[in-house]
Amino acid sequence: MNMIKRFFIIAFTLFLPISMNAGIGDWTLHTSYCNTTSCQVAGDKVYVLASGSLFVYDKKDNSVYTYDKQNSLSDFNIAYINYCKGIDALLIVYKNANIDILYSNGYVYNISDFKNKIISNKNINGVNIYGNTAYINTSFGVVLLDLENLEFTNTYNLNLNTYCSYTAGSDIYIGTETGIYKGSVEDNLLDKANWTKINSYKTYVINSINGKLIAVINGKGACTLKSDGSIEKTIVANTKQNKYSYNYNNSLYIGWNNQLAIINSDTDYKTYTPATESEFIMADGNGFWSCKGEKGVVESKIADTKIVDGENYIIPNSPIRNYCEFIKFSQNNKLLVAGGTLNYFDVTFYPGTLMEYDYSSNKWINFPEEEIKTTTGIQYVNLCSIDEDPTEPGHYFASSFGQGIYEFRNGKFVAHYNHKNSPLESPVPASMNYVRIPRVQFDAAGNLWVVNTNCKDIVKVLKKDGSWVILPYDDITDFPTMVDMIIDSRGWLWITSYQAIPGVFCAKMNNTPFDIADDRTKLVINNFINQDGTSYKIDQVYCIKEDKNGQIWVGTNNGLFVVTDAEKFFKDGVLTQIKVPRNDGTGLADYLFGGAQISAIEIDGANRKWIGTKNNGIYLVSSDGLETIHHFTKDNSMLPSNDITSIAVNKNSGEVFIGTSEGIASYVSDATEPSPTLQESAVHAYPNPVKALYNGVISIVGLTHGCEVKIVDTAGYLITEGISIGGQFTWNGRNAQGEKVSSGVYYVLMYDENGDESLATKILITR
Repeated sequence: MNMIKRFFIIAFTLFLPISMNAGIGDWTLHTSYCNTTSCQVAGDKVYVLASGSLFVYDKKDNSVYTYDKQNSLSDFNIAYINYCKGIDALLIVYKNANIDILYSNGYVYNISDFKNKIISNKNINGVNIYGNTAYINTSFGVVLLDLENLEFTNTYNLNLNTYCSYTAGSDIYIGTETGIYKGSVEDNLLDKANWTKINSYKTYVINSINGKLIAVINGKGACTLKSDGSIEKTIVANTKQNKYSYNYNNSLYIGWNNQLAIINSDTDYKTYTPATESEFIMADGNGFWSCKGEKGVVESKIADTKIVDGENYIIPNSPIRNYCEFIKFSQNNKLLVAGGTLNYFDVTFYPGTLMEYDYSSNKWINFPEEEIKTTTGIQYVNLCSIDEDPTEPGHYFASSFGQGIYEFRNGKFVAHYNHKNSPLESPVPASMNYVRIPRVQFDAAGNLWVVNTNCKDIVKVLKKDGSWVILPYDDITDFPTMVDMIIDSRGWLWITSYQAIPGVFCAKMNNTPFDIADDRTKLVINNFINQDGTSYKIDQVYCIKEDKNGQIWVGTNNGLFVVTDAEKFFKDGVLTQIKVPRNDGTGLADYLFGGAQISAIEIDGANRKWIGTKNNGIYLVSSDGLETIHHFTKDNSMLPSNDITSIAVNKNSGEVFIGTSEGIASYVSDATEPSPTLQESAVHAYPNPVKALYNGVISIVGLTHGCEVKIVDTAGYLITEGISIGGQFTWNGRNAQGEKVSSGVYYVLMYDENGDESLATKILITR
C-alpha cells in the first residue's frame, strides 16, 4: 500500500495568510474557505468543508484552524468529509480520489492507491461509513476502505453511476442512477451476477429505521420500501435533489436545501424549514450546525417548525472563491483579483468575483456582490479584469465579459457602464446585455483604456474628466476575441486577439493617444514568422507583456515569441524565438518553450521572466531567456494546479502571486524592484538582528540594479560579495568556506553599477 504518514502540530489562531512572515523560497497558499457546504461534529470540534478546503471550529475557545496542503493535507479540492467515531478520525476524500485520514491528535495518513489506479472514470459521488468501513460511491460502483487497518478490501463494480450504499446485517444495498441493487456478503459480490436489482428508482439515500428500509428517491422524497423494492409509503415528499443524510442518536436525518426531516419511524417524524436555505445541517446534541454557503457556518436551534440561525457566522478570512483569471498589483501595493472567465464559445457564468489582498492588514477584502445585481437589475458575472486609478487610490474599475464596466470607490459600488449609458457596444440586440469587456487599464494620467471586443470600435477611453473617446482602428473592426492590452514605455498600444482571428495588433500613437489620424498600425494574424523564416500557425494568443528593456513578450498556444525591435516589427512583422544552446558539442539550439502553451507572463525586478503554461506549471527564466532558474509544478511545489491563469509580482517584496485554475499560491522570490538611486532611507536588511535559531537567508533590499555588494566583519575581512538581483541581495549567513559566521556586527558595503554612489549598513548576528 502506498501510504504517507505525517504528523503536524496545528497551532493557528484565527486564520491569517502568512505571506508577510515568509522568507525567500517560501510558499503560501491563498485558499478560499468561504463557501461552506458540509460539516462534521466531533466532540468540541466542528470540521467544515468550504470551497473544497477544510477548517475546524473549536467550540471551547472559539478558535478557527485551517488545513491545506501547506500545513498538513496531501492534496487540493476536497469532495467529501465524514467522521468515523470508531477510530476518532476524519475521512477526507478528494475529487481526484486521493484520500487523507486526519486523526484527532494531528496525525494524517495519506492513501493514494485509488487515486493512482488507472480507471477511465472514477468520479466520486459520496461516502458512507458503517462501523470502521468507508463505502466510497463512485461512477462505476462502490469501493470499500477499512479505516482501522488502512487498506482497501473490496471493489463492487456494477458499471453503474452509484450515489449511496447501506449495510443491514449481511445485506448490502447500493443506490444507482437506474435503481437499487441488493447483494449479500455471503456471496461473491465481485461478480456482478450476484447483485439483484430490486427497483428502478434513481436513489440518493438508503437507510433504515426500526427495520424499515428508507430511500430518498429522485423527484419523490423519503420513502419506505417493501421487501421487493417497491415504494410502500412516502414519508416526506420533496422534489428537490437530496443534499445529505446521516444517522444520529437512532434517528435518520435527511436534508434538502429547503427542508430537514428527522425520522424516528415511518409514523414518527418531523420536518423543519431552515430560516434561509442551507447546504448542510448537522446535529450535535445541543442543536445544529448549519452550512450557509458563502455566509459561513452557524450554530442553529429549533423553534417550532423552524431552524433558526444564531448571529455568529463563522468563516475564515480568505479569498471568496478560488477564481483568479486575472491578477495584478496596484500602485498602492494591493493585489487585485478578478475571477471571471472569457466564455466566448460556451455559457459559463462565474459569479461576480472581485478581491483585494491588502498587505498592510494581511487580509483579503471581497468586493460587494448582491447589491450590484439588485441595483443594476442584471446578472453580475464574469469579472475578468480590474485596475486602480493611479491618481485616486481606492478608485477601481472592473470589466465584465458580458455586462460592461463597474466602478467602485473605497469598496463601494458607484456606477455601471454599458451600451445604454455609454459608447460601449453590444454585438447583439441592446436588450441582450452582451457588452464584452475583457480588459480595462489605466494610463498614468488616470484615463481608463477599454477593450470592447466583438463590435465595430474595439478601443475606447473613459477620460479622467468623465468624457469618452472612441478610437476607430479599421484593422480590427468587429474582431470577435480581442483580449489583452498594454500601453508600452514608448506609448504604443498593443492588443492581442485571442482566437477566431488570433494575432497581435499594435498602434504607434505618436504621443497623440486620442487622435488616430497620425497613428501607424501593424496587425499580424493567424501565422507568426520567426527570425529564421519559420512560420507557425497560431490558434490562441493568451498574453502580452513588456520587459524592462522595452521588448514585447507574447504567449501563444504554439510557443513564446518576442518583439525584440519594435520598429523592425512594424516593417516586416517578424517575431523572435529565443534560441537556447544545447551545449552538447553539436552547435545546435532549441527554441525556448517551442510549441508550449504559454498562458501568462510577468517580469520581476531583475527583468527575469515568469512564464506560466496551460498544463506544465510555471517557469522562471533569466532576463535573456537562456537560463531556466526554476520550474514549479503541482508535484514539486504548493501550486494548486499546473494550469496557470495569471501572474503578478509584488515589486517591494519580490513575492510572486500565481493564479491557477484551482486557486492562488505565492512564492517569495529573490528579486525586488530596483531603486533608481542608493538612498539610506530605502536600504535595509532583514531579519536584523539575526537570532540564533534563524537558518534562512538574510536579505538586503532597496538597492539599485546591478549593485555591487560586499559583506565584511569588523576587522575588514571580506565574508562574501556579489551583485544584486533587481533591488535585492541575499546572504546565507555563512563565510566562503560554508561555515556559519560567529556572533557580531557585519558591515554591508554597497556600490551602484557605475561606481558613482556608495552606501553602508550593519547586520547584527547573535548565535
